[in-house]
Amino acid sequence: MVLEVKRAERTVEVCLDGSLVAEFEATNEAYKVAVKEAGASSDKRLNSPVAKRVKDLEDRARELSAAQRAETVVFRLRALPRLVWDGLVQDHPARPVPKGDEAGPDGYLPFNRHTIPDAALATEGAIVGVTRLEGGAVEPFTHEDWAGFSETLSESQHEDFRIAVIALNVGSNEVPFFPASDKTPSSVKK
Repeated sequence: MVLEVKRAERTVEVCLDGSLVAEFEATNEAYKVAVKEAGASSDKRLNSPVAKRVKDLEDRARELSAAQRAETVVFRLRALPRLVWDGLVQDHPARPVPKGDEAGPDGYLPFNRHTIPDAALATEGAIVGVTRLEGGAVEPFTHEDWAGFSETLSESQHEDFRIAVIALNVGSNEVPFFPASDKTPSSVKK
């Protein structure tokens, strides 16, 4: 073969400890309330009880954000070869369109959008690697590990993988780049 094709890739992030998200949101809300109280307070000292509460909540939010990052893994996914994808489409046909509806539960997709992502990710080569957001590879994670892992995901987390798999295999493969005449974000003066 004269040309070698490297299929499109995308990443999906998953925080393995969802309780950190809720705790961060609660801390953030408490922080907003404390900031309003500090603004309304007649005591403008930096060491006032209200200012201390704002600072404590700010520090806690930073801790939680760091904890979330430490618990986040990044899946690098790759599009499947066309013939492999076509086989999966045949094995996972779209669900029937209910009478009177224009589109079925899979919209206008020719496959079952709920079952095909798991089948794709359980196929060798679909998962390129899994790393920690803060760096470092996760112990070898392969397509064989996908089924067990995906069962533990929430519907919302799983949807991120569905979107990535479908976009990789049936979406546009336009490669984003800056033409030589355009300024890159780092070259724009502030």
